[in-house]
Amino acid sequence: MKRWISGAIVLLGLAGCATVGQKSVVDYMDAATAARERGDWEGARALYARSFEDANLAHTSPRFRAVLHYEYGRALGVTCQFRKAEEELTAAHDLDKKSGGVFYISLAELARLNLAQKKYAEAAGYFERVLVELDPQIIAKKAPDFYVAVLEDHALALAGAGRQQEADDVSKRAAAIRAEDPEAESWAGDERTPYGTRCK
Repeated sequence: MKRWISGAIVLLGLAGCATVGQKSVVDYMDAATAARERGDWEGARALYARSFEDANLAHTSPRFRAVLHYEYGRALGVTCQFRKAEEELTAAHDLDKKSGGVFYISLAELARLNLAQKKYAEAAGYFERVLVELDPQIIAKKAPDFYVAVLEDHALALAGAGRQQEADDVSKRAAAIRAEDPEAESWAGDERTPYGTRCK
């Protein structure tokens, strides 16, 4: 499960537009997305940061701003600015929760951000918050790949925190879902946000 910025969200979220010769928040976000997709996370981070300078941003919808905070937070985390990354992902979560968005996606990223830093107890806590929000029966059918990935990463966090028996139990749940549904494949490594891999 990935978070995409659709043209509809952009058009609905943006209340104004830049004057001729000026770049708008949408222009910066489009450029940042292109940079991220070619592996230039530092370039993406700088472009997402520029998006916050747009005067029209205050007039956009909460969900639009949640996407911007989310993507900026991911780029910050990849470039090893962990504290700021956590702030941005938390802002995305809060905006999504207030506006009825899919806020557990940001929680999952906060968990993985902490997991990448080997902050296992904190990561486990975030994963537990994600799992509380999900109906196991529904999510296993609707988004098995996402659910299996969360369970497997949760197991890693639990093991790192010294909670091995719980980790084993969670791993068994993930394995059971895989056995029931061959499409329940965990995200490949290059599809997870590569936190902490582009440090200066």
